[in-house]
Amino acid sequence: MIRNVIFYVIIFLVFGCSKENPLQTPSFQKGAIIFDYQNIENDTLNASQRIYDKQLDLYFTGWGVYEDIIFPGTGIEWSMNHQTNNSTNTKTLHCAITGGDQYNNVFFTNTKALKWQDEPWQYQEAKYLVYELDLYIDGELDCANPDEATIEGVELTWQHIALPFSHGFGVQFSKGGEWRFWNDEQGVDEKPIGWESFSPKINQCLSPKKWHSIKLESYITENSIVYKSMTIDNQEFDLQNIILPYVKAKDGWVENFIQIGMQINGNKSVKNTTGVDAVTVILDNVNFKGYQLLHE
Repeated sequence: MIRNVIFYVIIFLVFGCSKENPLQTPSFQKGAIIFDYQNIENDTLNASQRIYDKQLDLYFTGWGVYEDIIFPGTGIEWSMNHQTNNSTNTKTLHCAITGGDQYNNVFFTNTKALKWQDEPWQYQEAKYLVYELDLYIDGELDCANPDEATIEGVELTWQHIALPFSHGFGVQFSKGGEWRFWNDEQGVDEKPIGWESFSPKINQCLSPKKWHSIKLESYITENSIVYKSMTIDNQEFDLQNIILPYVKAKDGWVENFIQIGMQINGNKSVKNTTGVDAVTVILDNVNFKGYQLLHE
């Protein structure tokens, strides 16, 4: 009897304390670099055309736009263009909601390294991912008074698609200052669980009309994906309690690829009785890097 009690106490200590980390995994670090895409904000805006990179023997698309319509029958208006940052004399990417209906969103993505699934893919082992960028919100936002914001939030996504699996990561900043993470695991309704709060919660406001630097690190193990860290304006948040299982890629996908994205979430207009307020998010120094994954 005593032996049984001791056994169950040990089981509880090992597994009962891992609610936030059900898939126990050892610590990892980045090794040799495999890909290094820098200043992605400068890429072409014509995502409808696949472009061949002869040197890498890979295809890429440049920047594209997906309209995330929340309510059927409504719409959203947007713009995307390059402009010069007068203070640094560098080219920046201006992404904007310019009009339309409330609560609809605009997703700006950049897809690289497209390769037919049956061919060797040189990024297969790029399992440690680093997505970094500078971001500027040109709108009205006060996290202490979120109901007066002209933007609902911003989402940053990065993916490593190695068929048959989809390794997708994302963080979401909301107008109240909270950051959440994307859980692509399917729930009981066979849809992604979606956005979840960190534990403990992370609150870090992105003040408007000011540049912010963001760095996101994650990695992919043999059976899970791991959110490692998030750094906002030199303040680092350890995220290693977020470990999620693999997810199968969508039916019909036939290519491996990597992708980054930024989504502007439209709010209910605070300036008018209907529609959405115009808001711009400017991107600069957008980099995406992939490394080998090593045990610490």
